[in-house]
Amino acid sequence: MLESDLTLGDIRVLDLSEDVAGPFCTKLLAGLGAEVVKVEHPGFGDVSRRAGPFPNDAPHPEKSTSFLYLNTGKKSITLDITSQTGASILRCLALDCDILVESVPPGHMDQWNLGYSSLGRLNPRIIYTSITPFGQTGPYRDYKGSELVAQAMGALMQTIGLPDREPLKIGGNVALYTTGMSAFSAVMLALYVRDTEGYGQHIDVSAMETITVAQIHSSIHHQFGRTPTRRESPLV
Repeated sequence: MLESDLTLGDIRVLDLSEDVAGPFCTKLLAGLGAEVVKVEHPGFGDVSRRAGPFPNDAPHPEKSTSFLYLNTGKKSITLDITSQTGASILRCLALDCDILVESVPPGHMDQWNLGYSSLGRLNPRIIYTSITPFGQTGPYRDYKGSELVAQAMGALMQTIGLPDREPLKIGGNVALYTTGMSAFSAVMLALYVRDTEGYGQHIDVSAMETITVAQIHSSIHHQFGRTPTRRESPLV
C-alpha cells in the first residue's frame, strides 16, 4: 500500500518534540501515513539520541535504539528556532503543515513568536500540540518533570510496592508513552473537527493529568466513601 493511500497520507507534521511522549505521538501519526519532519537543534539534537541501549554498549548519537524506535518513518532537519533566521524558516514551514507537536517549556515558543497565538494567525487550520509535564497553565506549569515525577504526582506509584515501604516506580517509560498516546488521540480528534468545522486548535497535553486520569478508579473509590487503592502485601 502506498503512503498516500493511508489514513493520514495527505497530512504534514512538524515535530519539534524531544524525549519520549512527543516523538511517540508523531511516530503513531507517521504510522498512519503522515509526512513527519523532525526538527532538531544543530549540534546535539534530540535528548533521546543519548539514551540507550546502544549496540555493543557503545554510545553514539546515530545508534540509540530508543531514538531510532521513536523516530521511525520521519524525515529530519536541523534548525535553531531560537535564532531569527531559524524562527523565520519555521514560520514558513508552518504555513504548509497541518500539525505541529512541541515539548518546549510553557511560554518559550511565544518568546520566539512561534507559539499558537502567532502560528495560528499565519495558518488558522494548524493543529498546534504542546506536550509538557504539567500543562500550559496552573501553579506547576514551569516545573520540570520526568517519568518518575509523572508516575509519582499522577498517583500511579501509590499502588506499587510494599505497604510498609516507599512507593516504587514501574519500569520503563509507562507514563510518557501513555502521554504520547493521549496526544495522538487528541490530534486525531482535532483533525476530525478541522475537517468538519474548518478550523485548527491548540491542544494542551499534561503528562501528570494523563496519568491521573488513568488512575480514575482510585478517585472513584474515594468519592463513594471507599478506601482508595493502596499498596498491599503480596499473596505469596
